[in-house]
Amino acid sequence: MTEDKKIFEHLKTDVIDASLCVVCATCVSVCPVDVIDLVEGLPKLIGNCIECGLCYSNCPRTEFTASEIEENAYGRSRDDDEDFIGITIGVYAARTIKTDIQEKAQDGGVVTSLLVDFLDKGGDGVIVAGLKEDQIWVPQPVLAKSKDEVINNAGTKYTSSPTMIGVKRAVTEKKQKIAVVGTPCQITGLARTLYGERPMPKIANIVDLRVGLFCMETFNHDSFIKYLDEKEIDPKDVTKFEIKNGQFYANKNDEVLHRTRLKNVKKLVRPCCHKCRDFTSELADISVGNVGSPNGWSTVLVRSQRGLEALKSAEKAGFIKVQPLSEVEPGISLVLKLAEMKKKQVE
Repeated sequence: MTEDKKIFEHLKTDVIDASLCVVCATCVSVCPVDVIDLVEGLPKLIGNCIECGLCYSNCPRTEFTASEIEENAYGRSRDDDEDFIGITIGVYAARTIKTDIQEKAQDGGVVTSLLVDFLDKGGDGVIVAGLKEDQIWVPQPVLAKSKDEVINNAGTKYTSSPTMIGVKRAVTEKKQKIAVVGTPCQITGLARTLYGERPMPKIANIVDLRVGLFCMETFNHDSFIKYLDEKEIDPKDVTKFEIKNGQFYANKNDEVLHRTRLKNVKKLVRPCCHKCRDFTSELADISVGNVGSPNGWSTVLVRSQRGLEALKSAEKAGFIKVQPLSEVEPGISLVLKLAEMKKKQVE
């Protein structure tokens, strides 16, 4: 081991023990000898480390130069007016026009629509966050291969899923063309494996589309469930969680089981989220969220030509309706406001 090489030992000290780990499982996915696994919710060595350092150099919470990844991914670094939300080549409002998708999906159903169209156009898998069948609202990565699988796993989970384990599974199953959906931290880990200083060809060769989600923070699962119990809400009854207009909702179909001001659930936020400066998944091909668009619509930030191609393909196929974000209220101003707020909270 050279003196300046950072290995899992340093990852444990600098990230895991420092409560910065986002549990994206990027370290698990890049380990060439499969000796890193999630144990009790955190990465742990389960075998003999060969000290290659790939885990440290691909982690979204270790230091890296974002402009270098942007140059590799988009062919340029961001302009001054892109400082808060990252590189964009188009901003839109969109919503699905498919009833079966809208009934299950979050907000405008755009992410689900993009993924179904991706599979229709020759993709052989998409990584989404599903739920474990034997546990209550515990997310897990799902390698969805059909429209029904994508729709059944739609909706925001609000607690973290180790997305990159799904990518690892896709590599193991020898998939040729996949899309990956993730929060900003998960997309950052993925982007480092594709465009960072030590890229991973086994991942880069199969990831065709990166779909990022807007995210201010996620909740600690155990604290989240305990909170619901304290409010006499049975988590098994909840079919959908939402955050909109500064309020947190727990719903059972069309019935609101619980509503409270967002500040009242801030205590449930994972410590690692307080150190995140990325609101809009700045290293994705296309980013989607509910901020800036009317109810029932999604805001879409297109960052790459691949992202634009995916949006236009879904529109042409009749999955979504798209219009410029400038034509709706409140528009990009609210996205910029929240993105700036998130960056400044850790400065």
